[in-house]
Amino acid sequence: MRSHHIAVAVALCAARAGAQELSATTRAQIREVAASARSLGSPAAAHAAGFEPVFGWIPTMGVHYVNEARMKDGRTFKLVEPSQLMFSPIAGKDSLVGAAYAYLAPVGDSARPVTFQDNPPWHEHPNLAPPGQTLVMLHVWFVPSPDGPFAGHNFNLPFWALGLAPPNAERLVDSVAGPMIRKAALALSEVADTAGLFPVLAAREPLHTQLRELRDSVRVLVPALERSQFAGDWGQWERTAARAARHWDSFRAAYLSAVVLPERRARMAGRMDEMTSSPNGAVHGHPRD
Repeated sequence: MRSHHIAVAVALCAARAGAQELSATTRAQIREVAASARSLGSPAAAHAAGFEPVFGWIPTMGVHYVNEARMKDGRTFKLVEPSQLMFSPIAGKDSLVGAAYAYLAPVGDSARPVTFQDNPPWHEHPNLAPPGQTLVMLHVWFVPSPDGPFAGHNFNLPFWALGLAPPNAERLVDSVAGPMIRKAALALSEVADTAGLFPVLAAREPLHTQLRELRDSVRVLVPALERSQFAGDWGQWERTAARAARHWDSFRAAYLSAVVLPERRARMAGRMDEMTSSPNGAVHGHPRD
C-alpha cells in the first residue's frame, strides 16, 4: 500500500514540475538524458559501466556514482554522457533519480560550458578539489525537484526514502513554510540513514548516543506524517513537520557541539544552513567531507 501511495505522489509531483518555466527544448533535453541513462538504472548496472559510489547517501542528493574517465573530459559538455549518476531510495528501491556533469577548474575561472537550451547555472564544490582548483558541477533531476530540475539539492528525497509523500512543491518554496519543511526533511534523513550527515563524527560518543535519542524522537513522527498525508490533512501534516524541524535544530546543535576546531565548526554550520536556506546557491559544500 505504501509503495502505491509513493508512486501516486511522484506522479502528482511530476505534473507540478511540468508547469515550471522551462523551454520545450530544455524539457526535451532532460528527457533525452534520462532516456540515455535508463540502462544504468540500478547501482549494479552503473558499477558495471564504470561508475563508482562516493560519499554515501547525502539526504538531498542521494548517492553519487562517479565515472572518472568522463570527469576528466567534463569541460567538453556532452548531453547524454553525464559524469555522475545519483541514486536514492524510492518506495524501498534504490532508484536512479538524476545525473550530474562535473569537472575541475582553476579558482577564479568563471567560464562555463553551454549546456541545456535554458543554460542553467553551474555550482561549485571548492572543498572537493585540490588547492587552487574548484569542482564545477551541474545537477539534472529525473524525478520532481521542488527547486527545479537543475537545483543543487532535492528535498523530496528524504521523504521518499521513508515511504512518505513530500508536500506540495509550492509549500517547499514558500518563504515561511519552506525553511521549516527543509529542516523537517533533514530530520527525517537522520532516520532514513542512521550513519548520519557526518558519519565519522556521528560514530563517536557522546554524540552517537545523543543522535540515537533524537532519531527516536523523530521516528515516532513518521506514522503521524503518513496518516495526515493519507487523510489529506496537510494542516496537521505541517504541524507534525514543524515538530520534526525543531528536532533538526537539536541535531544541528549536537553536531556542532561535538567539534572542537572553530574553523571546522564554521564549515559544518555553513553546509547545514545552506541545505535549509539556499535552494540554488552558486557555491555548495558536500556535507560528508
